Amino acid sequence: MIRTLLLVVIGVLVVYNAYILIARTLFKNGMPVTFGFACATVVSGSMADEIDVGDFIITKSQKEYAVGDVITFYDGESGAYITHRIILVSGDTYATKGDANDTADDFSVPKSAVVGKVVAVWKGFGNVVSFLQSPLGLVCVIGGGIALWVLADIGTEVFRKKDE
Repeated sequence: MIRTLLLVVIGVLVVYNAYILIARTLFKNGMPVTFGFACATVVSGSMADEIDVGDFIITKSQKEYAVGDVITFYDGESGAYITHRIILVSGDTYATKGDANDTADDFSVPKSAVVGKVVAVWKGFGNVVSFLQSPLGLVCVIGGGIALWVLADIGTEVFRKKDE
């Protein structure tokens, strides 16, 4: 039972990592969206204290966004994803600003560049996700899984011998 559970957990992590790696390679802008949801690790402090460096965010795409919504969008000029709050809606564009920034962004965000509205923030979990998606993290997941599998096997044998 434990062995099966470990295999399922390891399998899910490996498949997820493979999906993310393949999807980031296939998509020009690097952020795969699945069923309208996307996730990312925050790498700048422009939204501190609400969203800090190392936090894990989940976004959900919507038809419309409003003033006050925190959105993630792709900035074609810098080639980066940015998560900021909408401060003005003007036709098909948004004016945005990071909560920790003194001034608004000096560019407008077209609706087509928006990935989604931030619907969840997991404090600090982005650091864990980033590690698990790294080559070393993947080796640790697979190696740790194998080690746990072996230990579960040994534990099963020890209990079997005690029962005899």
